[in-house]
Amino acid sequence: MMAPKRSCHSIRTEQWATQPPRLLWCAVAAVAIFQPSAAFINTEMTMLRALVSRPCLSRATYASAISSIRQSSSHLEAASLLDQEGNQATTLFDPYEILRDQKLDKIPLPNKLSPTSLESFTKCHQAFFFQYILKLKPDPPMTPELARGIICHKALEDVFELSPSQRTLDNLQNLFRKEWSSLRGDRESSNNVTQTKEYNAESYDSLFRLETDGDAIISNGRSPFDINSEIDWGLSSLQLLKNYYELEDPRNVTPLMREMWVNAQFPTDTDSFTVRGKIDRIDMIPSNSGAILRIIDYKTGKKPHFKYSAATNDRIANEQFWKMKVYALILWKMILQTETLEQKRQESEETVDYRYGLSWELRQKLLQSLGYENEQLHPKWSELLKIESLRLMYLTSHLDDMAANFDTPPDAPVGKAKELDFSLFEFMAVLDQTENEVISIQKQIKELVDMQDPTAWHHCNWKYCNCHEMRERFIDGTVSNEIM
Repeated sequence: MMAPKRSCHSIRTEQWATQPPRLLWCAVAAVAIFQPSAAFINTEMTMLRALVSRPCLSRATYASAISSIRQSSSHLEAASLLDQEGNQATTLFDPYEILRDQKLDKIPLPNKLSPTSLESFTKCHQAFFFQYILKLKPDPPMTPELARGIICHKALEDVFELSPSQRTLDNLQNLFRKEWSSLRGDRESSNNVTQTKEYNAESYDSLFRLETDGDAIISNGRSPFDINSEIDWGLSSLQLLKNYYELEDPRNVTPLMREMWVNAQFPTDTDSFTVRGKIDRIDMIPSNSGAILRIIDYKTGKKPHFKYSAATNDRIANEQFWKMKVYALILWKMILQTETLEQKRQESEETVDYRYGLSWELRQKLLQSLGYENEQLHPKWSELLKIESLRLMYLTSHLDDMAANFDTPPDAPVGKAKELDFSLFEFMAVLDQTENEVISIQKQIKELVDMQDPTAWHHCNWKYCNCHEMRERFIDGTVSNEIM
């Protein structure tokens, strides 16, 4: 007599104990009949490879692991492995599944880059691939240092909305408090968060939480907040703004532009690509022949300590100013493009697209500051404007850096603010070199994209790069383990 058919769910407990790998392979094969997607099969096969060496796990553990993966709604959850105790561990990724989740059938070539993404590629190809190709974010996406930088920048932008007499240190620090208050929500109310800026809620909600063993998890599934850590972070952030105020009195400064988006097109062998970014601040100094522009970037990190050999110090300085050179290059391209557009406008009645030129607001500000009432009567923009210097404004420094702290008490909480300037005396030579570097970087990116192989993007050996943490989140062998 023929034995009755049984599903994989009716396998006896003793069979799981004696031959779990074989039975689990059968179970997956049966399930694959009903869910025959490549992603699903790859998911479970990867998990099984991790289970083969663990025959002591129970039937319930195996079944639970398979069920949780089968029910996953996102292809990003490529494989859930089990730790030695049989608990579900970190979910692993497959780069091809991430791309398919973005409705892409191949590794795309970015046609829009930024000074930050270009610099990221020069430092680590794999980190660039994770962030700008696969669009993955670090875990957690927000850190106290990043939050401090974002909110300090916001306060330093908003302080110039006030009249000069109102740009006091207290008001500057209150702008920081106001912005953080809108992001943090009501943390004192049963440790629940109700943020007013929804797009930031999840990121900022991860900050200043206590590490717990699971016993202190509150009703929303998260650990409670560490209010003391938040207070310490807030006080140290306010100290950075105090440092800024000691370095520069905003009551005596009138920026030309703040948080200004700039963009320009760069040629390739077959087409072009765009580089776009945001300049923290542009100052204007009137001159006999027009205006001198200075590009300024705020830095909440410490000023580099130039305590090494002359060659090493020069390399560090050049690395610090490289993005600033790209911003200067983009701004200069916009100035030249504005000239071309104005000439077209004068020669025809057609509407001119200023997308890659100076904005109407900036043109009007410049003309009014320089005393030109009629926009058509001024000299060429390239004759009127000169970009002469780049300035990095660090809001703190190393306490043993005597260039910044020659009179700082040894028990001071942080080092003083200090600015670094880069002269664009050889203006065109610097910009020509920078443009060649930008085009070369894009060409290298294209060469890697053309290979259509995630393992071609090698990682760096800098221990603080997030490529190392991100790489551990991928199925073994799907991304590179080689150093660039």
